[in-house]
Amino acid sequence: MKYFPKLIAIAISATSPLLASAGQWEGPLNGIVDNVVKQGYASYSESSKTLQQKTNTLCRSPSQETLKNAQDAFQYNALDWQQVQWLNFGPVTYFMRYYAFEYWPDKKGVTQRQLRSLAQGESKVMDAPKFWTSASIAVRGLTAIESLLYHPDFQPVQAAKHCRLLEKVTIHHFESADAVATQWQNGKAQDWVFDEEGMGLDPEKIALEQFLQQWVEHMSAVKDAKLETPIGYNSRENLKLAEFYRSDLPLKAIQKNLKSYREIYHAGSPSLFDLAKQKDPELAEQFEAQLTQNLKLALQLPSDFFHLNATYSQEKRIALAKPLVQSISNSQSYLTSLVTQLGFQIGFNSRDGD
Repeated sequence: MKYFPKLIAIAISATSPLLASAGQWEGPLNGIVDNVVKQGYASYSESSKTLQQKTNTLCRSPSQETLKNAQDAFQYNALDWQQVQWLNFGPVTYFMRYYAFEYWPDKKGVTQRQLRSLAQGESKVMDAPKFWTSASIAVRGLTAIESLLYHPDFQPVQAAKHCRLLEKVTIHHFESADAVATQWQNGKAQDWVFDEEGMGLDPEKIALEQFLQQWVEHMSAVKDAKLETPIGYNSRENLKLAEFYRSDLPLKAIQKNLKSYREIYHAGSPSLFDLAKQKDPELAEQFEAQLTQNLKLALQLPSDFFHLNATYSQEKRIALAKPLVQSISNSQSYLTSLVTQLGFQIGFNSRDGD
């Protein structure tokens, strides 16, 4: 996904050494990996498989019913992605999988143009062994699948060539999701930490520091890219910039993200929450309360909040969103303070949106 952080280089400072006592960070790191990442990718892989099966049925027996079944399967899969979207680390970094799973925001309509080009060509081209390794990230994942299922340019029920393209993309998408899930099941976070300088660094702390860096940046992107930008909170409104707007998922995606944040905070024994309470009990509880408030406020937004045909004015949407925007902003401040007090030094990257 274009808007979210690329792999980051960890800043190592004398005031925040990574030569911590062995096992100090194992509890929260392993808890997050086991309970959030591994379980999240297992669900994502399974729903990717279901999506592939439903599109296969659609192409074998095209009808409005089989189309609806495929669209439902897409929605489940896209929401499963939200559980793990916050982390661009490990096997998802191979072959640009992270950005291929969701090419968003696509302000220039790259996905539609490239899908139209593929639909007009020979479908057997996509059977070539190296096709997907060189294919554009815009046509390899959820953004492309949503277009093929919902965009008026594509008619998978009436046009066999559109359905064949949809089927090819969903097969590749499942294979990619399943590969990431399998690599996580067979590995651990420390496998993707490389001590190239031979400094004897603590791999648990380095991995956890990367997790925390990306959590902070994802929280910022949820507020900025997913919520503020589409409704014109600080500029012009453009609801078509909302994430998965064609399939009516922008609000549900935000809700799923915010729910996953509490799971990250409480995963493991000890969890980040437990360690934070030892270091600064008041701050730990403030952050916990803010995470709960985020989800509560998101659930209170009307279900048609991002709908293009809803009757809300830009001013009304901003007023409705303002409590949630402020709440997430408070969460960012608490999380940044928390990870700093725990001894991590994180930086902030500019995002890759265009």
